[in-house]
Amino acid sequence: MAGRSDVFLPGPPAMPAVFWSVTGGTAAAMLDLAVAAAYWGARGVAPDRIFQSIAAWLLGPAAFTGGEGAVALGAVVYAGVLSGVMGAYRLLARRLPVLRRRPFGAGAVYGASMYGLIFLVFVPYFSAATPAAHAWQWHAICVAAYVSLVGIPAALLARIQAH
Repeated sequence: MAGRSDVFLPGPPAMPAVFWSVTGGTAAAMLDLAVAAAYWGARGVAPDRIFQSIAAWLLGPAAFTGGEGAVALGAVVYAGVLSGVMGAYRLLARRLPVLRRRPFGAGAVYGASMYGLIFLVFVPYFSAATPAAHAWQWHAICVAAYVSLVGIPAALLARIQAH
């Protein structure tokens, strides 16, 4: 029989917020890259090229001749960017509780906004990459992926961490 002091033992420590940001960001990055690989693979583009295109944010066109190193760099950079996106939502939600109360709506808007900010502002204007024009269908798929794989999970993680 447990003694009275056993009843009040604390549970396991909560994981730090950075753990959830990195875990969620890495998972979102890999799932989003899988979407990209499926889309571009159906059009004859090798998966390595997708990772290299992200490495090109830092290396420019040299990323496409960088081999496995550029592939690894692309994976790490993208996981890092989406980890930051996850963490940023959590910080915003601390200041704006409505972001925690409405995780699906707020997360969807956040995900779509982050897609626009990253791929329509930062990459074309602040990276070393040479952006290519893409069909509207590709952008629609990307927005849907960011809503469902990035924004809503970021909102749900922020909500869980607040409790």
